[in-house]
Amino acid sequence: MTKLTDAGAVYNQHDAAFSHVSAYVVIDKRDGACVAKVAIKRSTSGLRTTAFVHWLGVPMVKGVANGGGYDKDSASVANAARRMLDLMGIEPRLTREALDDYDAFRAAASLDGGKRWDDAVRDAGFSVFQAV
Repeated sequence: MTKLTDAGAVYNQHDAAFSHVSAYVVIDKRDGACVAKVAIKRSTSGLRTTAFVHWLGVPMVKGVANGGGYDKDSASVANAARRMLDLMGIEPRLTREALDDYDAFRAAASLDGGKRWDDAVRDAGFSVFQAV
């Protein structure tokens, strides 16, 4: 097997492993730091989507959306974001600015009214990049 063939096999394995998965990083535009990660897993039937939302430094949350005919990626992210903790008064390690960022992300990602989740988060002042 040649190196080119090996590389082709690796790409095929990657495509098979992640065919129903998308992963994103959320970047704070002020300082370029990664502040959150979002992973979305779709069932092979397409009827169930699960989102894992992790604002770095606080517990990860999971949300789901079922059925068909609508944007289940955004619905599952919104379902997860609504489970994010209200950190006001319980997270003394975060600065006021960091709490404001967290709240802005949580509010934007929680929206479920027709706008894609990543567009809502961008509108809240973050950059969103798809990693997988």
